[in-house]
Amino acid sequence: MIAYLEGTILFVHTDSLILKISSGVGYQIYVPSPLLQVQENQWKEYFVHSHNREGEITLFGFESFQEKRLFEMLIRTSGVGPKLGIAILSTWRPSELLTIIYNQDIVSLNAVSGVGKKTATKLSLDMSDLLKNHPIDLIASQASTITNENQINTNFNDLISALRNMGFAEKEIISILPQVQKEKSSLEDQLRLALKMLTVK
Repeated sequence: MIAYLEGTILFVHTDSLILKISSGVGYQIYVPSPLLQVQENQWKEYFVHSHNREGEITLFGFESFQEKRLFEMLIRTSGVGPKLGIAILSTWRPSELLTIIYNQDIVSLNAVSGVGKKTATKLSLDMSDLLKNHPIDLIASQASTITNENQINTNFNDLISALRNMGFAEKEIISILPQVQKEKSSLEDQLRLALKMLTVK
């Protein structure tokens, strides 16, 4: 089973990349969308999950062992396969996802394309149980402090409440959540951005 690869980037596709190792062999690796921001001929290393289904092996790559562990926990939960696991990690950074799970933030999980309310609820419960028994440290290169993440989450819940009170439908609000939360700004600035996105059609 392949668990780690390093080499140079040959090609970058919309959802995967080709990594050429020192022996000259090229591997196709599916990665979260933030990891597709690489250049051809750039040297990279990936912690790899090898997924075997009906004799076909698909490789999924991550920039840290902890992120790989988080992915493997995701696909152990009911209703989450590898492609949806990658979609979740493409929407939320590992540190953000951990905070969402610890806070039972169903709305944020529901914002991921392909995750319905039922799946979001089950995912939150299953992941909470898994993390209690197998905790994952926040990834230093991606995470701010837990205090800061919790403040962001509190602001985000306040934002959702404010938009609902203004009469926006839940479907509309959910559609712009990932883009708004990536802006690590004040509640007022996030509200301005959300209103701009919701009113410009």
